[in-house]
Amino acid sequence: MAINEDVIDSWEQGLPQADVLHIVSLLGQKTNGLSEFSYYPFRSAKENGAKPVFEEWLNERYSRLFVVYEFPTIDCQGIPPDVLSAAGRQVVKCLEGGETTIVIDSAGAERTTRVCVAIGGLR
Repeated sequence: MAINEDVIDSWEQGLPQADVLHIVSLLGQKTNGLSEFSYYPFRSAKENGAKPVFEEWLNERYSRLFVVYEFPTIDCQGIPPDVLSAAGRQVVKCLEGGETTIVIDSAGAERTTRVCVAIGGLR
């Protein structure tokens, strides 16, 4: 099932207003190996294909700059310690630099929460 671009537009409109928005993406694969990006009109920078990569697509569609950092994970599988550490370090680096930063996964709950807890943002 493809995610309609109108849904993505609504999501984008709800993001913080900033000239540059840093996105730490945990999108990767479903447990059956299907790319979570397959639902969208863009692809991961770590995948081959004809679709534009996530960052390119965002920057072309919306009138502000997005910087995307990808830390692929598997939905419903937690996050491997090395990936959790790397994603957490990236979030902290962005925040310490005064950058507006969001962390995303497909539902925005389980994996995103793990990163936020790991850096002390949630308890």
